[in-house]
Amino acid sequence: MRSAARIVVRADLDFLIQIVAVAKVAGAQRFRVADTLSVLDPDSSYALMAALRATSDLELEFHGHDDLGLATANTLAAIKAGATHASVTVIGLGERAGNAPLEEVAVALRQLYGRDTGVVLSELGNVAAIVAAAAARTIPPNKAIVGDHVFTHESGIHVDGLIKDQRTYQALDPLLFGRSNRIVIGKHSGLSAITSLLSDLHLPANTDEMRGILARVREYAVSHKGPVARETVAQIWREVCGRHLPNCA
Repeated sequence: MRSAARIVVRADLDFLIQIVAVAKVAGAQRFRVADTLSVLDPDSSYALMAALRATSDLELEFHGHDDLGLATANTLAAIKAGATHASVTVIGLGERAGNAPLEEVAVALRQLYGRDTGVVLSELGNVAAIVAAAAARTIPPNKAIVGDHVFTHESGIHVDGLIKDQRTYQALDPLLFGRSNRIVIGKHSGLSAITSLLSDLHLPANTDEMRGILARVREYAVSHKGPVARETVAQIWREVCGRHLPNCA
């Protein structure tokens, strides 16, 4: 049972309930609740929407801003409380810190609550790219759902688990979005990542040699302050193992 939350809103709740009732009498089909100044948290968003839902059968829409980074959470809370519609924008574009991102809300509703919004998830990346280009915005690489790094893994223990069973370190299936996992070789890489990459490159190496290659890869990543390209790993393999290729097995 959800405990009662203090409803922190700029409007008087009783007055807001009256407005919804008057709107319905006047023929309104939908009433939008706008957290334009981002003053709500998920608990108060839920409580506010639940109070309105308890007094009206109108369609209720929630419009959340992201000044506190809570737009998606507030939108989901409002939907759980009875909102029938969510006001969202692609990659969260909007005034100031923006609005609840379409891709986050749509995927969270499916992933967490099993609710189908009708949004074609495999097209979210394409839509985000088009909108970002039109708006002259850059999509941060770590942007939820549509960022380039969302399905990228480097940590040795993560990659090892991912190779064995992707559910170990990844709740979202990249195939839902027409994407795939990407393993980055860097200072946090482990033997599983090196073994997998060498296999892809058809470069044989025994365990000791792979450990030597891994050590060199990590040194390179630290000195260059970034990931290590496949070509660089191949060069390191040649330096570590290539001179005695017949013994690499």
